[in-house]
Amino acid sequence: MKSLRKIITRSILLTAIIALLLVFINMVFTFNWLIKYSGDQTHKYSISDISDGLINTNGVYSLNGAALKLMTEQYAWAMLINKDGDVIWDQNLPEDIPRHYTITDVASFSRWYLNDYPVSVWTHPDGLLVSGDPKNSIWKYNITSTEDTISHVPGYIIGFFILNVLTALALALFMGLWLFRKLKPIYNGITELPQKKLLQLPVNGVTGEVARILNETSVILNQQDKKLSDRDQARTEWIAGVSHDIRTPLSMVMGYASELEENPHLPPAEQDQVRIIRQQSQRIKSLISDLNLASKLEYKAQPIELVKTSPAALVRNVAVDYLNNGLDDPYTLSVEVSEAANDPILHCDKALIHRALTNLIDNSLRHNPSGCTIQLSAGKSIDGWVIKVRDNGQGYPPELLNNLDTSSEPLLLGNHGLGLLIVRRIMKIHGGKAIFENIPTGGCIASLLFMQSHA
Repeated sequence: MKSLRKIITRSILLTAIIALLLVFINMVFTFNWLIKYSGDQTHKYSISDISDGLINTNGVYSLNGAALKLMTEQYAWAMLINKDGDVIWDQNLPEDIPRHYTITDVASFSRWYLNDYPVSVWTHPDGLLVSGDPKNSIWKYNITSTEDTISHVPGYIIGFFILNVLTALALALFMGLWLFRKLKPIYNGITELPQKKLLQLPVNGVTGEVARILNETSVILNQQDKKLSDRDQARTEWIAGVSHDIRTPLSMVMGYASELEENPHLPPAEQDQVRIIRQQSQRIKSLISDLNLASKLEYKAQPIELVKTSPAALVRNVAVDYLNNGLDDPYTLSVEVSEAANDPILHCDKALIHRALTNLIDNSLRHNPSGCTIQLSAGKSIDGWVIKVRDNGQGYPPELLNNLDTSSEPLLLGNHGLGLLIVRRIMKIHGGKAIFENIPTGGCIASLLFMQSHA
């Protein structure tokens, strides 16, 4: 919801800025137009210069050069009316303009129109100079106002500006609230999609098309999720069923193989063959157990029993199991723990961590047939605690480390992969992580990192 509020707030501010910008632009445009208009008027109606240039020479009137130029550029016609009301001089005078006027006639056209011609008047030593423009070329209207009204004009302008600002802000707020009401259902629907809820958003209004697409998307996602869940459930049940079906005949094979291996009447060569059968059967049993455990860890079906224990105790117990069962001569196993690792400070499932360490040691034994030195260690790390399994064997294949770096679990199912996959999943449910790397001088090291919050 915070993201939606942020979007709406920014929309309101943007709308307000745009509205205020439009008000400012309109005011600048109006001010500029008024300046230009008033400037044109001053130049346009310089009739006084024409009046000064109208010269009477022995009863004959003529315009001098400057006045004639102004007359030609600015007016269509002109005439001079004497004190008796008669036209005593004219230039380009239209046929429908009278040649005689009374005082009343002069008063009626002096500021407005003469026979629909816009006119301007100016006093001349010999009468009244009248200049005219073509019909429908100039709009003239008389505006009068009291001194009190003129004195309040600045206040009116300021009030008008404030009213425009308030209107712009109110419009922005209204648009923001309207947008909020329209987008809120869409936002809620998007946030509910990851929760795999079936959406039923209203499909009317401006957001109706988006709401319809979200509704259809939620249906598709729910159908896909159900299919994936059914597939995963079927796979889990299949793995459990196959594991159960294989255990019984496999146990019989291992039992008979053990009896034959201990039979003194069998030749040594046949006893070696039987021992290989027993060992490989044991390996198949371990693989089935690993596969079943990996499936349970993936779907969180494995029961977790968290207790406080010491990292040193975990490491020593694993080492004791291997030493008691006997290690072949090419292999050696050592333990190194810090003093602090003896305290019960690790919150974990002891059986699963024991399984993770066992997988790592078995990995070293299996992939170094000519022998290696294995070292278990436990101590403090920067973020918590770390348990390490290190050997000086041939190390991890480069392609395996690349797959581990990409965190793509299906790619791990190779020669080393299933055991390391289980280790990584065990650490994941403990809130930690497993890091696998090769040592430049030879061998490899697997680090089980437990975060401080789990210590």
